[in-house]
Amino acid sequence: MKTQGYIKLVSSADTGNNSVLELNILPGEKTPWHYHTLFSETFEVLKGTLEVGKGKNIHHLLQGDKATIEPNEKHYYHNVSSEECVITTTIEPGNKNFEHALFILNGLAKDGLANDAGTPGKFSDLVLFVYLSNSKMVGFQKIAEPIFDFFAKAFIKKGHLNALLQKYGNETGNKI
Repeated sequence: MKTQGYIKLVSSADTGNNSVLELNILPGEKTPWHYHTLFSETFEVLKGTLEVGKGKNIHHLLQGDKATIEPNEKHYYHNVSSEECVITTTIEPGNKNFEHALFILNGLAKDGLANDAGTPGKFSDLVLFVYLSNSKMVGFQKIAEPIFDFFAKAFIKKGHLNALLQKYGNETGNKI
């Protein structure tokens, strides 16, 4: 049986705290190079290994290791192993939209609406994830950013974000 993704909210921006989420990253799952402008992000490996690109360096984090990504610092992560990796990610200051983004992404993956790397299959879902997670593109992909922002706002206006939140925004359970 294939391991499914899970996400658990440990601490929420709702309570004035940092956003802390525990999640698993499946083998092969990765993000492209990107950065965030609104918060720092700290990865702590609870189980397994995780490759984290940070600036010009690549780090291989093992259980107990941490890496903090500062605002505007380009980064990526990639589970290059054949085993799941369990991490906490701490967003400082807390960001409710980032929390929503991860719950939506996990729900889409569970429903088979994301590829093996974890990228949403539908354009509308992808642009909303990028928008909510405050993910900014780097390199040549940066030219697509205004297009993504335009479509994200249009999909929000059409109610697509509300539909995703209604379906996948269950933050009370350990598994979605």
